Amino acid sequence: MSLPTKFPKNFQLATATAAYQIEGAKNLDGRGFSTWDSIRSENGRIHDNSDPDLSCEGRLKYKEDVALLSKIGVTSYRFSISWSRILPDGTLKTINEDGIQFYRDICLLLRDNGIEPIVTLFHFDMPLSIYDNGTSWLNKENCEHFEKFADLCFQKFGDLVKTWITFNEINMQAWSSVVKIEGELWLCPDRPEIENHEQAPYIAATNMLLTHAKIYRNYQKNYKETQNGLIGITNGGRFCLPASDSPADLDACNRALDWLFNYTIEPILTDSGDFPASMREKLPFLPKFSEEEKKLIKGSTDFLGINYYLSHIVRNLNDGEEPASQSERDAAYAFNEGKWEKICGETWVRYAPDGLFGLLKYVRDKYNNIPVFITENGCMDLVGGEGRKEEEILDDKHRIKFISGHLEAVAKALEEGCNVIGYTLWTLMDNFEWDDGFGVKFGICRVDFDSPDKTRTMKYSAKYYQTFIREFKKHHNLL
Repeated sequence: MSLPTKFPKNFQLATATAAYQIEGAKNLDGRGFSTWDSIRSENGRIHDNSDPDLSCEGRLKYKEDVALLSKIGVTSYRFSISWSRILPDGTLKTINEDGIQFYRDICLLLRDNGIEPIVTLFHFDMPLSIYDNGTSWLNKENCEHFEKFADLCFQKFGDLVKTWITFNEINMQAWSSVVKIEGELWLCPDRPEIENHEQAPYIAATNMLLTHAKIYRNYQKNYKETQNGLIGITNGGRFCLPASDSPADLDACNRALDWLFNYTIEPILTDSGDFPASMREKLPFLPKFSEEEKKLIKGSTDFLGINYYLSHIVRNLNDGEEPASQSERDAAYAFNEGKWEKICGETWVRYAPDGLFGLLKYVRDKYNNIPVFITENGCMDLVGGEGRKEEEILDDKHRIKFISGHLEAVAKALEEGCNVIGYTLWTLMDNFEWDDGFGVKFGICRVDFDSPDKTRTMKYSAKYYQTFIREFKKHHNLL
């Protein structure tokens, strides 16, 4: 039995992009100035010092990109809607109908090609005016503006979109994109330090969870009956394994899982409606949910999205040890170098399909086997080989190994009864990789950024995925 035939007929095989990472055309459609426009204008913030206007030009080349998706054969395509392109200042004060039409055109074209659109409402990028109105998710007024943006999207696109994701990597967003936190990724504009700085990730997570729940309840009340869609949320998935069988390391591993994974989904997926108990014990300042808020949050998702790239080996802290990051200090754990292959060279991604298998079983057992959609999984080109010829770049054998190994882990999880409903390969094309700029490339299709047309070329991994999906469809008579 070949690997593609191990997936059920209704399984989704997707790829994905995010609006800011591919669209460009930042002055088209009356699009507003965004947080990432601001970050790219700050000296030294982007590692490759690339031109702030450089992009894949996906806003202008969307027809070509949908044709590429159709050629690969994906069953669905996950993309995000730019809040700034729809609402330039983040509020309903000005609604850009041209921006709305652009996203409707994408959805219509996808459906004409037999591809289901999966829309993320927030993927790391917001109007700068919203961020500066009380620092992003720390201000509940901003949360209300996002709820109104989501409602507008349901009105304008709900007839075409049947799968929605409120937040991409809500846990990462809280730690990296609200304020600058020591030892964490810095993915927000440079602003003066705020009061209660170290509490910011926990306050932001609380506000985002409540915002997600309100968006979910609004959809259930006002749109579900007529649109019949699903609402999910995506969490960054980093599985943790203990460095030893000692009780101290086992406890540290459980705390790490709480801080890295559970804290932004446990309130939704358990009867407690609250953060993990370990966080309550260690963080006296942790915001408290009222009973009414707990009721609002509990069960407020139809599926769990997981972005998976690596796992960790975790140990207890040694006496007097001071870890590099705040999350490690707050939770009292530390990382050991893992056993997994550095498949892309000296990068943060690891070839750890066994970790994905472990994480899927963990979710099955801890969260009542909620439907799981793997909303991102992939790896970058080999780092350090920038001078290679194009044919060598296209021949990305390491990425094929990464994809096939993780698909094998998903197939194994399905055999173990895990409720996995889809797999999304990150990403369709080389694009702007946040603070790394264009120096790190995750695409299964190469983009020639030196060409006027930003020419796309399928790498061998895209052809592998194309063949995989074709065999899957053939097996289920879907061709």
